[in-house]
Amino acid sequence: EDPPIVIREVVVTAFFPGMAPTEMEELITRRLEAEMRTLPELADIWSYSRNGVSIIHAETRDEIDDLDLVWQKVRNKMLDVKPALPDGTIGPFVNDEFGLVTVASIALWSEGFTMAEMRLVARDIRDRLYELPGIRKIELYGVHDEQVFLKYSPLRLDQFGITTREIINTLVEQNIILPGGRVDAHEQRVIVTPTGNFQSIEDIANVEFTIPETRQTIFLKDFLSVERGYRDPPQDLVYFNGRRAIVIGVSITPGVNAVGFGEELTRKLKILEAQLEIGYVLEYATFQPDLVEAAVNGGLNNVYQTVGIVLAVVVIFLGVRTGLIVGSFVPLTMLMGLIVMRVFEIELERVSIASCIIALGMLVDNGIVIAEDIRSRMERGEERRQACLETGRTLAIPLLTSSLTTILAFMPMLLIDGQVGDYAFSLPMVVIILLLSSWFLSMYVTPAMCFWFMKVKAPPAPGGAAGDESAVPEAAEDPYAGKFYGIYRNLIAHMLKLRMVVVVGAVAAILGGGFVASQLVREFFGPSDRNQFLVYIDLPAGYGIETTDATVRRLTDWLADENENPEVKSTIAYVGTGGPRFFLVLAPVQPNPHVAFMVVDTETGDQVVPVMNRLRDHFAAHFPEAEMRAKQMWLGSEEPGNVEIRLIGLDREYLFAKGRELTAALQTIPGVLDIYNDWENMLLNTRIEVDQVRARRAGV
Repeated sequence: EDPPIVIREVVVTAFFPGMAPTEMEELITRRLEAEMRTLPELADIWSYSRNGVSIIHAETRDEIDDLDLVWQKVRNKMLDVKPALPDGTIGPFVNDEFGLVTVASIALWSEGFTMAEMRLVARDIRDRLYELPGIRKIELYGVHDEQVFLKYSPLRLDQFGITTREIINTLVEQNIILPGGRVDAHEQRVIVTPTGNFQSIEDIANVEFTIPETRQTIFLKDFLSVERGYRDPPQDLVYFNGRRAIVIGVSITPGVNAVGFGEELTRKLKILEAQLEIGYVLEYATFQPDLVEAAVNGGLNNVYQTVGIVLAVVVIFLGVRTGLIVGSFVPLTMLMGLIVMRVFEIELERVSIASCIIALGMLVDNGIVIAEDIRSRMERGEERRQACLETGRTLAIPLLTSSLTTILAFMPMLLIDGQVGDYAFSLPMVVIILLLSSWFLSMYVTPAMCFWFMKVKAPPAPGGAAGDESAVPEAAEDPYAGKFYGIYRNLIAHMLKLRMVVVVGAVAAILGGGFVASQLVREFFGPSDRNQFLVYIDLPAGYGIETTDATVRRLTDWLADENENPEVKSTIAYVGTGGPRFFLVLAPVQPNPHVAFMVVDTETGDQVVPVMNRLRDHFAAHFPEAEMRAKQMWLGSEEPGNVEIRLIGLDREYLFAKGRELTAALQTIPGVLDIYNDWENMLLNTRIEVDQVRARRAGV
């Protein structure tokens, strides 16, 4: 769909459950950052330190090509610094697949099955999908892990004299899943497999405990309840069209045809769904091959229309035979351009196809000039072969100079660095390739076509019959004596008589055009025509995922109401996380219990903006507990209309206050739509002051 962009970003995460953000910053984040800054390949590093979590992002310099080598250096640095981190630190973990794009997000939902059963089915589907060639990675989102809960009364434990520490130690000591070793029996080795590890809830409930100061034993179930349930609170949740679902994100290896892979994936999913129990449903939440095919086919249709228009114009103004000669030159140039594009590894995508359309209007000029000059020479009586050779000899350098002048106008776009340069690279390259191909073919193919197929009326000459090209006429017929040229000549004559009026009119047209252009919205790449838009939901920091979940369910229910939103085709919502990266330049949301992310599909791309505006109004009126940002998809590497401001300093309290002031000031600017402050709000904190001396005296 779009040109390939190199995501030069790596993410390093480390965890220390319960540690405050300030300690995370001082003891973990700063040490990791300092080690990463020793790598000269990294150009920019920024981090987030939250309660128990440290997240560090880093980008390489644009001129770095071997990213795998850089990521390995980052891994080595993290291994070196790990011993210096506080004991109990989990990680650091290096994610060098941050830019991996999911070509399809498959939602698994069911009627009458539990999330535990859905997890097993999703895992089996993932294993079966790996049978398809070209798959790089498959991830599951929205899996709600199961846990075993021990619910007890402290008073009842005191009655039996059993402590929670004793319960934990007993369960850990019994639930050993390590191998028991082996026994050498003469010439055979016998594997020893001990039993005792827990296989069911009953195994845990029937663990025996000895009552202190007695010889009596009781079961665990006698003084507490053992229950099987789901992780509380959940880590992330997914809703597809308002139903709980598990999303299977499929990524493919570079170079795989997305449209062809999408067809194979669809066939595979139909087979897998037919093998599932009745009640399970597999649906696409996001499916990029359809969007890729629509974008490419839309561009190619424009190319075909442009070719047809060019052919029609040249046939009308040059005549059928000359027009067809020039017209055949156009597809030949396009085909030669495709061959050269393959050499430079330029694929058919939105920008390269648009470049073909831009170049079409310019590349046809070379063929027209050559064909017209050959026809003029032949009409003046010049021998056919000589006319073709002389035209090529005399016009080769002028046409090359003209082509190079146009090419140099596109050269600055090749000098753009970064992701914008990656995205725009194919535009100037395709124009350059097609213009040079046009010049090359106009020197060789067009003269040959004219030699074989062009016919002109040669005037009769003394000593020769009409149409005999071997006879050189004394006076050739004037080729500009026709009716069209007569009208054009008279128009030029009148304009020369009124030259001051014409000059003033031309200047006025230039000034008027400049004024109109200044009133137009200026953007390098505009919004996308996808029938999708993005919704970011932010509750105040400190809210649990349960509250976020309730907010998202209310919103998805409203979006699914056909009376309120008949244009909405489907929704996919990720609670507590941002889901997979399904769009190359769209970075996933940082996981957090109080955030959610949604993708809304409409029937057509024209319906996106009206639905977005309706959603903003509804959210502002009915969801006072949260903030919402709705965004249209975009073209290019950067989101248009987006401004990011960073405040940097040493005093965090001063930074926080100034950040709030800046946020309030930005809200007063007309035209500002959404404002997000990544420091968010202060969290409630209960501080327990412990008298350490009295605590030690009490044996606590």
